[in-house]
Amino acid sequence: MKSWTSFDKFVAFSVVLLLLYSIALLVNAHLAGENIAHWVWGRHQNQFSWYSRPLFLIPACYYAYRRKLWLIVGFMALLLCSLFWFAAPENVPEHVSGYLEWEKQLFFSNNSIVPLISLLVAVVLFLIGLFSAIWYRSYWLGLVLINIGTLAKIVISVALGNEFGTSAVIPSLSSLAIINFVAFMAWRLFNAKQES
Repeated sequence: MKSWTSFDKFVAFSVVLLLLYSIALLVNAHLAGENIAHWVWGRHQNQFSWYSRPLFLIPACYYAYRRKLWLIVGFMALLLCSLFWFAAPENVPEHVSGYLEWEKQLFFSNNSIVPLISLLVAVVLFLIGLFSAIWYRSYWLGLVLINIGTLAKIVISVALGNEFGTSAVIPSLSSLAIINFVAFMAWRLFNAKQES
């Protein structure tokens, strides 16, 4: 279980390449005189990043199952970097800009850092719980955690984000549907192997 296959090495090489690409994007933006925080925020408005980011949990969970800590860390770094992979959209839909403005006000423009610290702690605890569940072979617990975590994000967004909170619903539910489908297929494959 601990050995590295050729595929693992290929995946690790790909992760490193994507991280280098991310660093190159940041360096290029800096050399172009961009304010990095504004540059990242502008690119974060591209909804491709909203849809793609949660999908990094799938390979990270696979490597939690394989107990490859560095590949889990690598995929979580890619999840973070994917915030700025896609170009800033020329026209940002009002519901997207409104939702992101609500996020900015809540987490970055607030006089208190409590909301931001609470978010970071909640995300870290969620990820530790998810990967630990899979690492220690509690697959159903991992699946329950990812479903509860996503649904909690939707509820908080809708409850606190006013009319813009619904912007997070479709990206979150579509990602959750893909993750649950992959989990279902993995379960069927596992059962088929057990029966043969």
